[in-house]
Amino acid sequence: MPRGYLSIRSAPGNRLHHLYQNNHGFWWVHYTLHWDGRKRRIRRSLKTKNVAEAIRRRDDLFERISEEGEEIEDPPPVLGAELPSKEVFQCQA
Repeated sequence: MPRGYLSIRSAPGNRLHHLYQNNHGFWWVHYTLHWDGRKRRIRRSLKTKNVAEAIRRRDDLFERISEEGEEIEDPPPVLGAELPSKEVFQCQA
């Protein structure tokens, strides 16, 4: 599998950049990975309701990805992407 590397922009002074909280109070991080001229937007739960812990986990994650990259997994299949063959639609006369 290829390895992706971060492409992030941060607003100066915004310590919550790339972080958001869901309706249950858990913090999530979002970022973009680039590889071979392609990109993928990632959203990942930080599994904490504590903002200071979320910031620490985000910073640790970004540091690890910056140094090592992150494996790019195949995306999950899109529901309904595989259409049935033409034989299914042929009428019997």
